[in-house]
Amino acid sequence: MEEVWILKEFEKVAQLMPKRAVSLIKQDRELFMEIVISAYIDGLISLGKAAEVLGVTREEVIEEFKRRGIPIRTPDRDDVASEVEAIECL
Repeated sequence: MEEVWILKEFEKVAQLMPKRAVSLIKQDRELFMEIVISAYIDGLISLGKAAEVLGVTREEVIEEFKRRGIPIRTPDRDDVASEVEAIECL
């Protein structure tokens, strides 16, 4: 992959300008969705957090994950805490 250097440099710039980098990523809905799904699969975020950052309901995330064949994790303490936090923000 020729453009690996671009990704490495983007990562460095993103550390200096995180808000700008995130803003750019969020502009590409498909790319942002893939990043959120990857973070969920890697156990970095909960289902509730995925829904929150995508701006959709938990049920919509579950349907999308089912459509893609992504297994839904059983919630742990952190997942439940994230869900409670999300509810309290409403």
